[in-house]
Amino acid sequence: MSATQSRQNKIIPTNGAKIPIHQLNPSYTVRVICCVFFIFLTEIFLAHYVYRLIISEIRDNYLSKTDFRHNFQNEIRTEPFREEIIRILTYHQNVKPIKSEENVTIRRKRSVGRGSDHNFLTASKIEEPQVEFFHTKTPLMDENEEDARKRIKGGDDQWIWVTSSSRIQETQLAGFCKKVKDFCPQIPGPKGERGDRGLPGPTGPIGPPAQKGEAGPIGPTGHPGVPGERGLGGNPGMPGFPGEKGEQGRPGLDGRIGIPGTPGLDGMPGRNGHDGIPGKDGTSGRDGRDGTNGQKGDRGLPGPQGPPGQRGISGPRGKAGRPGTNGTPGLPGVSAYKLGDKNVTDLLIPPSIAGSQKGQMGPIIVHETENVRLHCSATGSPSPRITWQKIDNRPINRGAWQDIQVSGATLNITMVNREHMGKYMCIADNGIPPSANHTFNLEVYFPPLISIPSQMVGIANGSTAVLECETEAFPEPIRYWERSDGRLLENGDKFRIDNSKIKFRYKSRMQLNISRVTYHDMQFLYYCISKNELQMTRGEFKLYEIDPRESQVTRTSYKPTIFGVQPPEKKALEDLCEPPVPCRPCDFTEVKCSPSGVSLIDLISRWEVRPYGDTRYPMVNLTRATDCVIYAVGKPVYNRFSDFIYGCWMTDAHPEAKPGFIWVTNETSSNELIEYRNKSAYRKNDPSNVYRLDHPFGGNAHVVFNGSFFYNIKGTKRILKYNLANKNTVSLDLPGDMNRTSKLYSGQYNYVDFSVDENGLWLIFAVSESNNTAIMKVDIDPMTPNYIWNISIDHHKVGEMFIACGVLYAVDSISDRTSKIRFALDLYKNVLLDVNLQFSNPFRKTTMLSYNHKTKELYSWDKGNQLTYPVRSHDIGYNYNQTMKDERVDISDRPTAAKHTGYEVD
Repeated sequence: MSATQSRQNKIIPTNGAKIPIHQLNPSYTVRVICCVFFIFLTEIFLAHYVYRLIISEIRDNYLSKTDFRHNFQNEIRTEPFREEIIRILTYHQNVKPIKSEENVTIRRKRSVGRGSDHNFLTASKIEEPQVEFFHTKTPLMDENEEDARKRIKGGDDQWIWVTSSSRIQETQLAGFCKKVKDFCPQIPGPKGERGDRGLPGPTGPIGPPAQKGEAGPIGPTGHPGVPGERGLGGNPGMPGFPGEKGEQGRPGLDGRIGIPGTPGLDGMPGRNGHDGIPGKDGTSGRDGRDGTNGQKGDRGLPGPQGPPGQRGISGPRGKAGRPGTNGTPGLPGVSAYKLGDKNVTDLLIPPSIAGSQKGQMGPIIVHETENVRLHCSATGSPSPRITWQKIDNRPINRGAWQDIQVSGATLNITMVNREHMGKYMCIADNGIPPSANHTFNLEVYFPPLISIPSQMVGIANGSTAVLECETEAFPEPIRYWERSDGRLLENGDKFRIDNSKIKFRYKSRMQLNISRVTYHDMQFLYYCISKNELQMTRGEFKLYEIDPRESQVTRTSYKPTIFGVQPPEKKALEDLCEPPVPCRPCDFTEVKCSPSGVSLIDLISRWEVRPYGDTRYPMVNLTRATDCVIYAVGKPVYNRFSDFIYGCWMTDAHPEAKPGFIWVTNETSSNELIEYRNKSAYRKNDPSNVYRLDHPFGGNAHVVFNGSFFYNIKGTKRILKYNLANKNTVSLDLPGDMNRTSKLYSGQYNYVDFSVDENGLWLIFAVSESNNTAIMKVDIDPMTPNYIWNISIDHHKVGEMFIACGVLYAVDSISDRTSKIRFALDLYKNVLLDVNLQFSNPFRKTTMLSYNHKTKELYSWDKGNQLTYPVRSHDIGYNYNQTMKDERVDISDRPTAAKHTGYEVD
């Protein structure tokens, strides 16, 4: 029916009412029913699939078909399964059971003689022993878990478990064993491997002797062996006789056509033709581009000097110069006054104090808990009255009392503590002007003490933590910060250190700012460390995180935490002993002296600089890279401590050397040179290499320069250059002999002192049979001397020497805490330079001192502490102007040869 006919056959109601759609189109109802039925089936299949997925997830004994096939194949491939199959096959081949007509069992195939309706389950129960194989945790397809549990656990008394997954009924097993006994002959099987030896059983009773048994039957013949391998081939035979000569062969075919020959020479050129008709003139060409500018010419000669200009306006007045030092006091004169009364004949003489014309007395060094007595003897007429006071007008502590002034010729200070440090002045006055005074400088040595207001520092994550600790120590300590992992903290983006906030002479404040604090930073402890020659004290900080929204609670009301030894209790003389008895007159022959330097007159008895020996070295061999003079030596910087008095640590100052590498030697291993990659590894004692030297070194004044280690072979005058890369050596013998006076300086430990500066390698050694000092400039490539100086300076009277910019410097003392550098000789000009530099030995036992021109530092080994001193220098410029002098340290302070003191320390 066409669409037009279907429209015409539509049922249209006559009364205008609507007809349901299933009446208008009956096929619509069928389609709806089919769709609903299809959706219903889809939901059933989906629910079943989801159920199987859930069961496979929540049940641990669920085994998918793929996993079962995989496990079964793996089990078949195992070695025990194969051995069991081979054993069964071998057994059936070798053993032939005895068959009887009465007891013959023939097992039929399951597919033979059985109809399609045959029940294998019931047949197996009747015909064959029933054996069950199953997984103990897996139920059968047609039973639930509870039925499987009852099936496994129930009836265990009728079943015998063969393995963990198989069992057989007891009656069936008994029947099987009986049939096997009747069916199988009693033939012993093959001998098995010997089992492990069991434990010894209890000793049984001794039985009667048994009779000797008969010999057993001969066993069956064994299987034929495996054929052996093919033997090696024999040697080749002898060659045969030559055969008869063959007949002549047929003639060969014609050869190929040869290669064509080279072409012939060109013929003679023909005659020139007639000249052609000249062409017409061409059009004029276009203008070319402009050329580029030429190169700039050389600068011309300067023109003649112009006439002098007018005098300029005077500049502003410069700053006032430094005040000069006080001059040496003159000898005290005698001022006498005569009274006009004729009955009085005495002269009035102003007071004077013995020794006051030599300046202040001291420094007087005492330690805490000691007792010191200061005595001031004054003369005059009438007898002067003596009083004591501090120059800074601070009170004098005398036990529980504090006095601004104390009367008496003797000032007793008992149980000295740090508050007694300062300058004391005794003033003698008898009413006759002028009054006399004398100053005593008292220094109190005590170990460092650290006071921390709050050890626990709360800080918000990402903010800046400020750690502060107050220190007290004298002599002035070395102060630094350290972390609990051994890292020595230095100034940088992460850490800001300020240890220069000094409050008083022996008090200072240390501050560490840690920026952008993270959780990793809070896992460490932070230590502020103060160390001097007496002791090392360490204060401890701990960071913890706080909520930045909460206000931080201040802990100023808490008592600070103290680390170190606290000062002793203040006591007066009356608290220690009985009332004093009158003192006997002081014996000035018992006055103690404390040398504080070496006089240049004692150092240079007869000044002379000349070449060494008879060999003449031309001065033209000496080339100077730079000339400079040191005008300031900074305070020491702590790097590391090693438990050796004598040691040496070095860096290569050559411009092309390995950056940051450090080499170290010590007194216990004279055949080892230890190498560290950087300063951090050196502080952690993490060496990267250890060089084993064929010849041991002597002393501790070696150097590493240009990739080689230079040292003095122990007990000889030979200098050895040891290349660190290829371990090759080159030697150089020093002139002269070695004896007991050949050891250098006051330390008497080294025969040769090595020094490296901007000009190369220098050797300092003693001149034999004299107290002079020899300096050798060495060419390091062939290890030959360039020049040798013989200088009339007694090296035994100085502590150490080093060379910088071709200038030889000498340190007065290596055992005094405060020393000076007052000797400087320009080796290229043989001129003495005017220097007066402060130098300190914080631990009073400096055994090694060298200069590194790459870092502009002095490296020292002070009682096991490795220190560096920053130095500043400028050009020598022998006629440098006054402005350059003003930048230098004041050199007008001339130390005397010895300072007299009149104190007593108990």
